Amino acid sequence: MGAGVKVCVYLENGHASTWSGGIRRAYENQVRALKGVGVALTTDPSESFDILHIHSVGPRSLYLAERYTGRRPVIMNSHITAEDFANSYRMSDSLAPYLARYLKFFYGKADLVVAPSTYTRRILKDHYEVARPIKVVSNGVDVKRFSPNKRKRLLGRARYGLEGLVPFSVGLVLLRKGVDLFCEVGRLLPRYMFAWFGRIRKGVKPETLRLVESAPENVRFTGHVEDVAEAYSAGDVFFFPSSVENEGIAILEAAASGKPLLLRDAECFEGRFTHGVNCLKGNTSEEFAGLIRQLATNESLYERLSAGALEVARAHSLETVGSRLREIYTELVN
Repeated sequence: MGAGVKVCVYLENGHASTWSGGIRRAYENQVRALKGVGVALTTDPSESFDILHIHSVGPRSLYLAERYTGRRPVIMNSHITAEDFANSYRMSDSLAPYLARYLKFFYGKADLVVAPSTYTRRILKDHYEVARPIKVVSNGVDVKRFSPNKRKRLLGRARYGLEGLVPFSVGLVLLRKGVDLFCEVGRLLPRYMFAWFGRIRKGVKPETLRLVESAPENVRFTGHVEDVAEAYSAGDVFFFPSSVENEGIAILEAAASGKPLLLRDAECFEGRFTHGVNCLKGNTSEEFAGLIRQLATNESLYERLSAGALEVARAHSLETVGSRLREIYTELVN
């Protein structure tokens, strides 16, 4: 990239608690990744810059995109799709079609769209008919922060009272993320403690609250955690039965922490995660229960999948993400 080229990496209302989930983590990851490879940047659009890279879809983001169209290259990260918004909050299913129309209009304002996975790129092309160039760049994972850590494991297991093999998940407690399956599998395996690390936000579907309230005694919902790296260290099998993820940063963080991955056999994971190589996949509660039993009793399988997960994480390091984004910026300014 040419000397003196500066990028504005923008997240609307970046200090608000609205962005406490995966979108904020993706934004922060990319800022660190870009700094790590020496890209000059600002997060304040009132400063001077040469490229605008937007990470949000609100009115201020739309205003900036329209303001700089034709004056500066405008890039948009497709963190949000109607598919991963549905089946999450009250009214989300009803609002999803309207969100899809807006996103089609919004992403059409970009000179280039960055999708976090080949799955999301396919959704943007086939469902949203985005005619702009779409590049796939992972949201990345900080492999230094998220790594096997014996001290954090001891602290986490003591803090949450965990014993034995612990299947666990990390993220907001939502129906889309498979909280129903998580509870069902816990009920089938009463000898194991299950832990879901993550908040239950206001406005989630009532079914979500009913599932949490009626969960078996061996299934625990911790709420907000101060040190998410400690949570990854405390668990043993990352059980993530989500049905739709644009990428799934939590999966990459669990992989970097050396945890075997247990995923739903869903379209969004095709081509990225391979059953028996870097994860195990299932669909029903009985299938997942059987796979957890295998991991609990087959040490060589556990170690092989742990190593496979670590390879996935290293391929999505912040250094790799930063280098890829720098290449894209260079193509745009040239």
